[in-house]
Amino acid sequence: MKSIYAITPPNEKLENLLKQVDSLLDAGITLFQYRSKENNLNKIKNEASSLLETIKRKNGKLIINDFPEIAIEIGADGFHLGLADYLNKKNQLFLKNNTNLINENYIKGFSCKWNLEILENPPEDIIQWDYLAVGSFFETNTKLNVSMPPSKEIMMQAPLRTNKTLYAIGGISNKNITSLKMLGYKKFAISKGLFTNRPNEIEEIIKINNEKD
Repeated sequence: MKSIYAITPPNEKLENLLKQVDSLLDAGITLFQYRSKENNLNKIKNEASSLLETIKRKNGKLIINDFPEIAIEIGADGFHLGLADYLNKKNQLFLKNNTNLINENYIKGFSCKWNLEILENPPEDIIQWDYLAVGSFFETNTKLNVSMPPSKEIMMQAPLRTNKTLYAIGGISNKNITSLKMLGYKKFAISKGLFTNRPNEIEEIIKINNEKD
């Protein structure tokens, strides 16, 4: 999987998102996650479909956060869940009814926060996860009530606890991505650091990411 994973900021106007995603595609970023805090499922579906059209036009991939059913319905490339959303009864029923289809055809991501036990043994009774996310590393306005790293030791342990693709997430920017590479992280899920009106910051993130360790 690609080493930079762009996550759309919630509650952004669709017109702005489409422009920003198009610019990121031109910059070479091809993996995106659509995240929304809307309660209107039709709006979520419509926005995700518009993003998917833009992303597919330039051979990118789109992951849908929280809503596996919508991901499958619109033809997205996969979905991403946290533990609470994975245990949601509606999602559980959908996943169980479509286990083979999902495991064979879609990208599945799972958030572990800072729970190293879950990172080492994620719930795979239904889904075989393709990648895991750990964080938050830094303060972020994208999500409220995020769990911050308990210690540098824990941050260094996390990449050693799984053989799956692992993304660092949470407040990552051009100012701090180097520090995460020094801790052993190789893949980064980034929201505000990429969805910015400052192209030089995006260029710097890509440059630092491409530098050899």
